[in-house]
Amino acid sequence: MYSEEQLKNKDFFLDIKAKSDDMIVYGEFVEAYDLAKELDQSIDKIGSFKDKYFDLYSEYKKIIHKLKWIGLPIMTEEKAVDMFRYYFTKIFSIPDFGYDDLWRKIKSILLEIIVLEERDEFKKNLRNALFNNKEKLTGGKLITNNEEQEPTVSNWIKDYNFSLGTGLIDKLKQSQYLFNSVNVKNLSENEKKRIKILFQLYERLKLSSQTPAGLEEDIPVDDDGRKGHIRGGVFDPADESDKQPKSAIFSNQTNLANKIGEKSELAMLQETASKYPVGSLERKAIEEEIKKLNKE
Repeated sequence: MYSEEQLKNKDFFLDIKAKSDDMIVYGEFVEAYDLAKELDQSIDKIGSFKDKYFDLYSEYKKIIHKLKWIGLPIMTEEKAVDMFRYYFTKIFSIPDFGYDDLWRKIKSILLEIIVLEERDEFKKNLRNALFNNKEKLTGGKLITNNEEQEPTVSNWIKDYNFSLGTGLIDKLKQSQYLFNSVNVKNLSENEKKRIKILFQLYERLKLSSQTPAGLEEDIPVDDDGRKGHIRGGVFDPADESDKQPKSAIFSNQTNLANKIGEKSELAMLQETASKYPVGSLERKAIEEEIKKLNKE
């Protein structure tokens, strides 16, 4: 625990900032999370710190949020969900921190969850956290269904769902949205990068861990002389010269993924529909997709 005298000292602050920067650069997630907790607890213990040193308090909070994102792999599931619900935009203050960095940290938590159904539940909780996140992701305003909205994480996802639907969206459709959406066209390149990371993550979290495409572990393949691994539903041959990733094992698992994926998509659509008022355009659009899936 740090005292008020330490926390308000400029040299102490600069030392903490330097340490945190090093932890971020070198990915020291345990040390980062420990320091974040120590700073958080120390500031909270000094009830008047925020009022007396507001600017300094804000700077410490920026450091704490960055450190917590670095320390995500050792968080409890509940605390990780809170990070997505309240502090998702803080990842963009971390230098060179992109989608791959974020997914690796989420994957570390998922791999600790043995039961695949529980992994899917955690993914759903993360999606819901993003869906309800009220942080502003970009500047300006959003226009969705002819209504002006604040550019929050939540409203960007709603615009995305309104434009593309709430089922699994392939990369081509996602790219078309990012290129053609009126809301996207006026964004800066940095803002476009932000929403691209958000939607990449949102789609990844839709994939069930009970399918080859969504399973976090690599699946070893040794069939008819073909060796390698299935990673994220894609066959990665051990022999780089092997250009035909079409093994019997891959085909069988892909068929299984399709069957399970259809069931997961229907449940997800029903869940999303319930979040909109009866009779709303959003709900009607989702209900139409549910009807199509039921017919199939």
